[in-house]
Amino acid sequence: MNWEVRIMRSGTSFFNGTLYRKMILRFWPLWALYAAFWIMVLPLRFLAEITRRNQWQDGELLDYLTTQAERVPDVLQVGMLVAFLMGVLCAMAVFSYLYSSRSACMIHALPVRREGLFITHYLAGLSFLIVPHLAVYGLMVAIEASIGCLNLWPLTLWLLAQSGMCLFFYSFAVFCAMFTGHLLALPVFYGILNFLVYMIMGLVEQVLTMFLFGFQRFNSAVWAVGDWLTPMTKLGGGINVVYDGAGVASLDNPQAVAVYAVAGVVLAVAAMLVYRQRSVESAGDVVAVHVVRPLFKYGVALCVGLTGGMLTCSILYVYAGMVYTAWMIFWTVVGYFAAEMLLRKSFRVWKAWKGGVVVAGVVCLLGLSLHYDWYGYENWTPDGESVTSVTVFGLDGYPSDGGSYSILREDEEGIQRILELHQCVVDQHAQGNQGNDQDGYLSFMVAYTMEDGREIQRRYNDIPIWIADQDAPGTVTYAAQRIIRDRDNVAQLYDIDRMDGVQLDYGYVDRVWNTEEQQYESVELDEKLDQVWQAVKADFDQGTIGVRYLFDGEDDRMDNTYTADLTLTYLFSNPGDNKETDRIYQGDFMITLTPQAENTLAILKELGVLDETHQLMTWREISMLNY
Repeated sequence: MNWEVRIMRSGTSFFNGTLYRKMILRFWPLWALYAAFWIMVLPLRFLAEITRRNQWQDGELLDYLTTQAERVPDVLQVGMLVAFLMGVLCAMAVFSYLYSSRSACMIHALPVRREGLFITHYLAGLSFLIVPHLAVYGLMVAIEASIGCLNLWPLTLWLLAQSGMCLFFYSFAVFCAMFTGHLLALPVFYGILNFLVYMIMGLVEQVLTMFLFGFQRFNSAVWAVGDWLTPMTKLGGGINVVYDGAGVASLDNPQAVAVYAVAGVVLAVAAMLVYRQRSVESAGDVVAVHVVRPLFKYGVALCVGLTGGMLTCSILYVYAGMVYTAWMIFWTVVGYFAAEMLLRKSFRVWKAWKGGVVVAGVVCLLGLSLHYDWYGYENWTPDGESVTSVTVFGLDGYPSDGGSYSILREDEEGIQRILELHQCVVDQHAQGNQGNDQDGYLSFMVAYTMEDGREIQRRYNDIPIWIADQDAPGTVTYAAQRIIRDRDNVAQLYDIDRMDGVQLDYGYVDRVWNTEEQQYESVELDEKLDQVWQAVKADFDQGTIGVRYLFDGEDDRMDNTYTADLTLTYLFSNPGDNKETDRIYQGDFMITLTPQAENTLAILKELGVLDETHQLMTWREISMLNY
């Protein structure tokens, strides 16, 4: 009677101590190796530092060890990789009985509720990770206290962050374990699902770039979601350790670690709910939950189609949208039947051809919709009244000096000019191929900030332009030239404002022509750098220097720009640095000299940079000389 009572109590229990101890003893090499790793990384390495520096004075050694104690959280980057690996190994160990029919039937025949079986095995695997953390934490506290450099906060930060990451990765692996009946499938599912969203988003971006004229990439909000759904990416940035002026450590994004730890608890609960409904007979199946099998089959088909199509096009160097669609259909069908073989554990899957036809038709429809732009993406341009600001990147033209920064316009006139360029590019693309006699190409990206807060980007590469269109309104050439000739825009392209108040370090003029040697020279400036900058600024304000051109070989550019560039190097500190000492950075301002820059040429002659032997040559003059 007493035995029967004990069985009944065991049947209603949510934890079985005997099973727990069996798991601890059976898989002791796993948790022992994990504990040994952290003992070596933290306590033993700390003691080794003492041994190596035993010849130091006591004060010097204590200061050094105090610094090392503050730097304990630096090991979290390595800890994340270890947590990622140990999470799946622990899940494979404690739930390995699910992947053998004999073991599964034996365990589930015990007088223990399924919730009790799950919780017991789950806590056993979690103990493999958390208990070594606590042991190492205690060892480090004892060692630091005995030396006199005890600092609890860095150790606590390491303990919380490392345990939080282990909780998530282990729970995620357990969640994956509930959906498969094959031991080797678990690490595959676990690894793929950890990076699946990031990889799929990257592939989809490439596909959309191939199909849609003007597509740049998903906006930051979409990628922010993708980062959260890619734990290694988000956690990798979140556990970067920063130190304040007093050397106190903190994580760059502790909220990310906390969110993933909470997600680990949610995944554990979800895994238990799946476990309650899991069939014992599913041991050996690649996908153990029947409801998920269609998702697995069609998901594998689409992923193989996307990846196989892109790889094939890359190997063949063919990036046409419809060619990609054809290859994607082929690989999607291959992926569909491969998934069917895995599910049925047989090569006789051809009777499932109807599903293959359906998935191929869906892919074909998607390809056609993108190719013919059923969504109106390519012809879209915003209404100027709904745009609060617009930034243009890459629209800098020539000469190739320092005038390559972006242009930001928030005023109505500036926004309207950029909108005109955008509309001209769209209209020119809609007209189709206009021949191969273009005089140049234009590539740029435009980013709109809308009134409702949305950010919309378009990227245009290798847009053909013609010199003859410079005075023809409604053309890409005319619209682009108006933008790069606007002096407010040019000031942004050179980022003139950054030079206010900086400390000039040195300067030089590159490609000064030596008339005696008949070759270029670089002449350094070692004095009056402030006067040189003031002369450049005066010429810039007058519009005689910093003139931009759309075409490298047009007549105005050949006649009115020298081959020589003036470079001024300056020093500055970054106010964003939070360091004990200010860090000094070095920057360069480079601008092409012109025959009209009277103030700059005058100061260069005064400094002896230019004389009868050292002259500046226009591109026209140098081309005639070479000829």
